[in-house]
Amino acid sequence: MKKLPNIIEILRNLNYLSEITPFFFCLLFFKRIDSKEIKVFFVYTIVAVIFLAISLTAVQLSSTYLAFWVRCFQLLEFILISIVYISILKSYKSKQFIVLSICLYLIYWLYNLYRSNFSEFDFMPLVVECLFFTMLIVYYFYDVMRHNFTVPLYQLTSFWLSVAFLIYFSGNFFLFLYSNSIRNDPGWVDQYTVINSVIAIVKNILLCVAILVNNKQFLNKQSDAISVDLNPDSFKPFNKSINP
Repeated sequence: MKKLPNIIEILRNLNYLSEITPFFFCLLFFKRIDSKEIKVFFVYTIVAVIFLAISLTAVQLSSTYLAFWVRCFQLLEFILISIVYISILKSYKSKQFIVLSICLYLIYWLYNLYRSNFSEFDFMPLVVECLFFTMLIVYYFYDVMRHNFTVPLYQLTSFWLSVAFLIYFSGNFFLFLYSNSIRNDPGWVDQYTVINSVIAIVKNILLCVAILVNNKQFLNKQSDAISVDLNPDSFKPFNKSINP
């Protein structure tokens, strides 16, 4: 039992490391970020790194600052991931629904911020976020299986992004749902850290896979774009003068 805090600390540090890994993968393949959803995702990774740096500093200052920054990041996360799926989904009605959802969620977020204690984080906006994206990603899988007949799913960048976010949001749904009621339990912090860290590490590994798949798609597009300009009339394998 004495080794348990050490394991929790290792998981927490691995979680921090995994959160910045997708950002460095994006930097590594920066010139090959050509699709709109990956560009938005790159902005998301930048926001995640900035939030991580601020939150680590805020821990040393005050819990009020930390709670506020977590709320801000959670709102930006909702907006940016929503924009990713606006870029991915083809249906105009789906795009309209996501835009409307962003507006409604912003209203709810402001209301929750107004009525709650600034120094204590409320998990209900996270619960709503997890539920929304779980349903949205399930719809994405339904839509892509209905319309995609040419490219295998595992070769799609959007597929790996969706798998990563689905694992994260569905895996944390019940954790966030019950956190408000059991946060005063002495062992809650350790349990929360273990569950959330494991899920976040898996998510970030899959996000890195999505960036690698996008890199492969870019290389395939480049190879397909090579023009082949062969004129049979100009092809002269032998250049001999034959004397009669």
